[in-house]
Amino acid sequence: MKKLFFYLLAGLFMTTVLISCHRDDDENTTENSTGGSATLTAEHYGFDGGNAGKFSSTKAGIVKTSAAGMTILTISAIRDGGNESINMVLYGDVTAPKTYTLGSGSQNGIIMRKDYQNVTDMAKSYSTDNNGTSMTGGGEVKITSISGNKIEGTFTAICYNNARSEAYAEQGKFSGTIN
Repeated sequence: MKKLFFYLLAGLFMTTVLISCHRDDDENTTENSTGGSATLTAEHYGFDGGNAGKFSSTKAGIVKTSAAGMTILTISAIRDGGNESINMVLYGDVTAPKTYTLGSGSQNGIIMRKDYQNVTDMAKSYSTDNNGTSMTGGGEVKITSISGNKIEGTFTAICYNNARSEAYAEQGKFSGTIN
């Protein structure tokens, strides 16, 4: 759990840096100043038993990192106009459509945060590795298409914080360029 949480925080940091960087010259275009190279949506998401509506991020980031024979794909998004975030960590190289199972016992996971800027408040951090009172966290990420560095997929997640409160994302989709 700590290892997964560390990788998710590292992915969120890398994505925040990626989204924040832009060129500062006269050749700036809309593409250069908008940030990320991916989008992520969830038709329904919520925290603590509530439905917050649709999650939409037009400045998401997808980062592939390989070191010491291990490849990790990190997909991170902050809701447009909000502080909520969804961060995925998927182990293993992706060269073809693939399904990742999330949850306890899996290296793969999703962390949903109520406030991505307040990483020290664990009550605002929900993970597929945690369990609720009567349910276990988990979900699934499906890579539906990959061609070169272009990738698309779907996801669903049920996450819990340390107090066993629930967060969820349903009918999620992402697409973009792997950096």
